[in-house]
Amino acid sequence: MKAACSFFIATLLAFPAYGQIIEQVLVKVNGEIITKTDLEDRQIAALRDQGSARIDPDTLKSDEGLRRALADITPQLLVDAIDELLMVQLGREKGYRLTDEQFKQWLVDFRKQQKLEDDARFEAVLKQEGMTLPDLRRQIERQFLVSQVQRDEVGTKLQITEEEARQYYLANRNEFVEAASVSFREILIELPAAAQSSAGVNVAADDEVRKQAEAVRARALAGEDFPTLVVEVSASATRANGGLIG
Repeated sequence: MKAACSFFIATLLAFPAYGQIIEQVLVKVNGEIITKTDLEDRQIAALRDQGSARIDPDTLKSDEGLRRALADITPQLLVDAIDELLMVQLGREKGYRLTDEQFKQWLVDFRKQQKLEDDARFEAVLKQEGMTLPDLRRQIERQFLVSQVQRDEVGTKLQITEEEARQYYLANRNEFVEAASVSFREILIELPAAAQSSAGVNVAADDEVRKQAEAVRARALAGEDFPTLVVEVSASATRANGGLIG
């Protein structure tokens, strides 16, 4: 999309007989305008959101401080307004639009989140902000178009070919390699104390322990969780940490 922006300050012609409000045009972008009122709305929003605008609240306590703050933030606000308008225009060119159903669903979610289910309260908030429901819809549609265009831009940048992925892997192979590591876990099956004597080990008890060990080994080889087996049958002090050694 060609971005033909012309900067000027002008006054829209009006017919005095109809008492039409005279509005100043600050910027014209591909036939669409950004007015002084549009910029003032952004200035007010920026002053309200002092954190994002990086404005020291103390500077707003005097007229001079307020003028300096506006002088600091206004150039970037105007650039942002132009960028937004260009993205809105591009979104329209791409065929994006906010459907009635999408807006209704957004409105339901918004009112629920803001606890504005009551119609009277919702209308009062709109009036306080100097907006009508159509105004709100236009604002949300602009945000929708901008988000769609931004999503497209990010998606385009993220698309890489198989060859590009292969070349990156070859150039950064070390990032995809982990050093080999080995961990050891144990299960200790002890002879009962009564089966042990100074004369040696009771043969029958020894056979029984061997059978237990073989049964546990078979369960482990069959895929049972080894730490669980440790907790169940091990007599070692490492039982508390799943038989892990070291």
